[in-house]
Amino acid sequence: MSAFTSKVLVVGMDGLRFDRLLVLDAPVLAGLMATGAYGTSKLPYGEAGTPRTESPGEVVPKTPEPGDGGRVIRSRTDSGPGWSSIATGTWPDKHGIVDNGFANPQFQKFPDFLTRAKTARPELTTSAFFSWAALAEHGAFGPAIDHRFVLDGYTVGWAAADKQVAEAAERHLAEEDPDALFVYLGDTDEVAHDLGPHCLEYAAALQAQDAYLGRLLDAIRARPAYGSERWTVLVTTDHGHVDAGGHGGVSDEERTVFVIANTLGRDLGGRALDGPRLVDVGPTALAVLGVPVEPSWDLDGTPLGI
Repeated sequence: MSAFTSKVLVVGMDGLRFDRLLVLDAPVLAGLMATGAYGTSKLPYGEAGTPRTESPGEVVPKTPEPGDGGRVIRSRTDSGPGWSSIATGTWPDKHGIVDNGFANPQFQKFPDFLTRAKTARPELTTSAFFSWAALAEHGAFGPAIDHRFVLDGYTVGWAAADKQVAEAAERHLAEEDPDALFVYLGDTDEVAHDLGPHCLEYAAALQAQDAYLGRLLDAIRARPAYGSERWTVLVTTDHGHVDAGGHGGVSDEERTVFVIANTLGRDLGGRALDGPRLVDVGPTALAVLGVPVEPSWDLDGTPLGI
């Protein structure tokens, strides 16, 4: 019996509303759902009665709320908390990021899943590609990652930055031998802030990102060693948007997030995942890589049953 080398690609599409994804033309994502597994859940946080974030990186002060007993997570439904939760497998009250200011990071205690994979298995090659530079600058994805490609979407332009990020990741998959990758694409969020998620421009941004994802999958399948590899692909988002654009609050539209999971070459028939959470993405990637979650890590997430 031949042994496969397990590898994982995590793709993040910022501010992607799942209800819009279902009705818009995104054939690559639709294919991953049809042959994989997917589901939605609601973020366990949001700030009621505060201004909505109106640009991807805007810092809007959160409003303290009185505790009501038990665990209360006080955080805005913003990109900083969302991606930090995806990276670390913990919620904002642990990783410390409650808005886009990254003011109180706890990434030394709760490092990202690529860093944990590298620490547990130093022979692995880890890689991360971003069009939102804050994720690298503030340490949500740490310096121990082997290969990092970082652009500033504000400077380059989000659509152009996403294109360059996708091309860099595609080249990396074709020319190098990565074991675990994270690729961030941000134009969906930028467009939704400007025009809302129901406009033609939002559909176009999603379709561009869907095409980039397709090129990444093509690069994987074209790898000379692909026949001896088993690739798991996870696609997720950090938050939603209200219809007018913006987020930070507690509405279902802002809090609903999704996870799509697909092991290339296997057909799970579009199986429903039961409430997959952002914090489950990192532990799932680690499980694929053969890195068990240690109780001492105090993670909130658990591997998805895929």
